[in-house]
Amino acid sequence: MQNSAKIRPWFRKHDDWWYVTRRLNGQRVQTKLAKGRENEAEAFQRFYELMAASGAVEVDPAVSFNELCHLFLAWSKEHNASSTTAWYWGFLADFDDLYRGPVSKLQKRHVEAWLRNHTNWSQSTERQAITSVKRVLNWGFDQGYIAEIPRGIRGLKRPRMERREVVIDSDQHQQLLSATDEAFRRFLFAMRETGARPGEIRRVTANDIDLARGVWVLNEHKTRKKTGKPRIIYLTPAMIELSCELMRQAAEGPLFLNSRARPWTANAVRCRMKRLRGKLNLPNGTVAYSYRHTYATDGLTRGVPIADMAELLGHSNTKMISEHYAHLNQRIDHMRDAARKAGDP
Repeated sequence: MQNSAKIRPWFRKHDDWWYVTRRLNGQRVQTKLAKGRENEAEAFQRFYELMAASGAVEVDPAVSFNELCHLFLAWSKEHNASSTTAWYWGFLADFDDLYRGPVSKLQKRHVEAWLRNHTNWSQSTERQAITSVKRVLNWGFDQGYIAEIPRGIRGLKRPRMERREVVIDSDQHQQLLSATDEAFRRFLFAMRETGARPGEIRRVTANDIDLARGVWVLNEHKTRKKTGKPRIIYLTPAMIELSCELMRQAAEGPLFLNSRARPWTANAVRCRMKRLRGKLNLPNGTVAYSYRHTYATDGLTRGVPIADMAELLGHSNTKMISEHYAHLNQRIDHMRDAARKAGDP
């Protein structure tokens, strides 16, 4: 077994390629990684993917957090949904700009300094950032790449998950529709009608639509690994009509496109909602995900059983709805009527 501490990508000037030299079946083999001196990062990414795939990686005690991240992301690419790997990459690449030292020297203060650099991060985002760092270290320990998890990181506490309290009422929904373009109106309409996650709407394609059953069937989704099942999104008649219209316009690729006929990105949706929130003077916390909470709250208010709501939202049980999605305290008239019914002899 070769030791990756002794194997490193190197650059050949005369043909402008990055290479790695390895021994395979007793032979010395040079493998091309990336073209162009400026693509060193791409070369190292390819290097770690090769080494991890071949099982020929033994990390020395001075392994850097950067190296461990590359190994983890190569593994995640094989075992997780692409969206999950992208989620990890976003946080890890950002942390890498601050800390490039060895894992053994990583301390709690490094992570705390990273969080202080992002004054705009919410409590939930800070929780996700810490989760990403601890996940890499736990994975590295489980895989045998590091001898131990730094003591200070073991004791690093994550903030509690914030509960989103904002729901979007009918008047606010109409304001949002009136203040934006047709492309985003379709996106908002789909969130209102389906209760789907914004990321699910961004990625749905014509191949995911089963018109005969009136559903979207997403085989790659956030909870696939946990549930082992595809995500079924149940469509109203209005959503079936919109799906047909979008399928005629985009036979391939994502159906929901912006005004430039490009797929919506998570950041584009976030920025659009931020601008609309300011323009319309909507409450802080009015984000795309608020539609999902609104969908759950409205459904429960209208008498949809909580088990049915869990299925509609793609949850395996009712716990998430009870703890995070149901905002019945904001439906005063409904709860007063419930109190009347409960109090009647």
